[in-house]
Amino acid sequence: MEEQRDIKRRDFLKKTVWVAVAVSVSGLKACKEDDNADPIKNDCVTTKDILGPFYKAGAPYQENIIPPENMAAPLYIMGKVSGNCNTLLKDAIVEIWNANTEGIYDTSDAYKFRGQFKTETDGLYRFKTIIPGRYLNGGTYRPSHIHFRITAPGYNELVSQIYFKDDPFITEDPWAADPSAAERILPLGKDENGTDTVTFDIYLTT
Repeated sequence: MEEQRDIKRRDFLKKTVWVAVAVSVSGLKACKEDDNADPIKNDCVTTKDILGPFYKAGAPYQENIIPPENMAAPLYIMGKVSGNCNTLLKDAIVEIWNANTEGIYDTSDAYKFRGQFKTETDGLYRFKTIIPGRYLNGGTYRPSHIHFRITAPGYNELVSQIYFKDDPFITEDPWAADPSAAERILPLGKDENGTDTVTFDIYLTT
């Protein structure tokens, strides 16, 4: 386990130079003011983030990406995917992946903590995962984060990440601390059963 962690961390550090170019400091979509506009048109901004070195294509379509052996508390992620501010997108593909509680990504064909979801008529997607562990990136830890990749016919692909409010390592992380990530640092809520929840609405552009 320690050997795997060391190898993957060294891999990550080698790749952070080239993945940094994938960071977008804009990624903004401005919407026109309209007194009769639907609320979904307001603040329709989703910025980009790095893909990272642990992406693995081919994740299965599954809402619950928690492996059976996991003992950590679950986290429900949900939201809607829209195009150009006001078009709810059916059949957009939302893909997520995250580390386990020790900050380690599974890269096996088991696809632990990896999954895809095809949005419904109202643009809705949902996943069940955990709040991931942190891992060292150089001299500091990357804050807890979850990766997203979203595609839909006729729209630009979006690669991004979400972070969690009050994570002590956000200010030291070059990606989470970037001003473009501000709207992706999200508060945790609770459902009726006391389970952690987070809502992340996503806006694609043409």
